[in-house]
Amino acid sequence: MMVPLEMIFSLIAVIIALSYVTWVARNNLAWIKYVNRKPVSPSGQNTFVSVIIAARNEESQVGSLLQDLLTQNYPPAKFQIIISNDFSTDKTADVCNAMAHKFQQCGIQFLLINATENQLSGKKAALERAIKKATGDLLLTTDADCLVSPDWIASFAAKFTESAAPMITGFVKLHDGENLFANLQAIDVLSLSGIGATSVINNKPLMCNGANLAFTKAAFSDAGGYDYGSDQPGGDDTYLMFKINELFPGKVVFNEDPKSIVTTNPQPDLNHFVRQRVRWASKVKYYKESYVKATGLLIFAVNLVLLLVALLAVIGSLNWIIALAIWILKATADLLFLFHLATFTAQLRLLFVFLPAQILYPFYSLAGTFIAMKKTNYEWKNRNYKSQ
Repeated sequence: MMVPLEMIFSLIAVIIALSYVTWVARNNLAWIKYVNRKPVSPSGQNTFVSVIIAARNEESQVGSLLQDLLTQNYPPAKFQIIISNDFSTDKTADVCNAMAHKFQQCGIQFLLINATENQLSGKKAALERAIKKATGDLLLTTDADCLVSPDWIASFAAKFTESAAPMITGFVKLHDGENLFANLQAIDVLSLSGIGATSVINNKPLMCNGANLAFTKAAFSDAGGYDYGSDQPGGDDTYLMFKINELFPGKVVFNEDPKSIVTTNPQPDLNHFVRQRVRWASKVKYYKESYVKATGLLIFAVNLVLLLVALLAVIGSLNWIIALAIWILKATADLLFLFHLATFTAQLRLLFVFLPAQILYPFYSLAGTFIAMKKTNYEWKNRNYKSQ
C-alpha cells in the first residue's frame, strides 16, 4: 500500500521543525548556563587596551562615541583611542580633532589616522592601519556610530584577564522604540547576536560583530590579518574569527557581562535596510566551515517548510492542524530564546513585535538566502561594491 504524499511531506516537515527546535533549545540552555554564571569582576585593571575605530562619513555619530570613551571607568593611562579615517568626505576628521584635547587632558592617548591618496580604501584597510599603530595587549574594536557603557573597556579587560583568550566576542543591540520598523530590526539583531553568542559558547562560532570585538595583536598576526576573505570588502569580523578559531580551537570566548553590550542604530528606511542586509548576505557563500553551512541549511529548510505548510493548508492539500502545529512549535522555541536574550539586553518590550516578526521572518530569511547565493552588487558608505 502506497503511503500518501501528504503523510510523507508532513513527516519530513515535522522532522525538520523538530531538528530546528532542538538546535534552538541547545542554544537556549547554553545561554542560560553561561550567562547566569557569576559575572566577571573588572578588577586588576592592568591590561593595556587599544580601542580601534574605522570611521567613514560619521560626523554626526562619532562625537557621541568619543564622549562615551572619555567617561570610561578604566585607568586613563591603560588605554588608547585610535580612529582610522577611511577617506571621509564630511567633517569626521574635524569632529575627532576637536575632541583630541579632551583626551589629552584626561591622560588618554588619542590618535587620528587620516588615509592618504596612495593607501587602500575600505574598512579592512582602515582597521589594518590602526592595528599597526596599536600598542595594547588587547585590541578592542567598535564602529563610529555606536555607543558603549562606562564599563565597556573594563569588562573586556576583565574577561581577557580571566580567559587569556585570543579573541573575545561581544553582544550588539539596536536602539528600539522609535517605530515598528525599528523594533522589527531590533528583534532581528537580537536574534542574530544571540545565535552568534551561543555559537561561540558552544565552541562552534557562526558569526560575530566587529562593532563589539576584542582580540590580541599576536592572534591577528598569526591569523594573517584579514587574509581570509581578503577578496571580499566585508567580513572583517567573522572571517577573522573563523581563522583565529581554527588556530586556537575552543579559545574564542563570549563576554557575558551586560556592561559589555554595544548599542547602535537601526536603519532609517527600507532602502538602507536592504543595502545593509545585502552587504551582510554577500559574504555568506564564501564561508568554508562545514558546520556553518549545515546550520544555514537547517535555517533555510525550516523557513521553507513554514511557507510550504502554510500554502498547502490554504489550498486544502494539508491538514491545517499540522501546519499550525509546526508554526507554533518553531515560534515557541524562538520565543523562549528571545525572552532570555531580551532580558539580558533590557529589551523585553521587543517581544510585543514577536508575532509580526515571526510571520515575516520566513519570507525575509529565504530572500536573504537567495541574495547570498547570487552575485550581488551593493552600495555602502557612498561606495559601490561588487560581489566576487
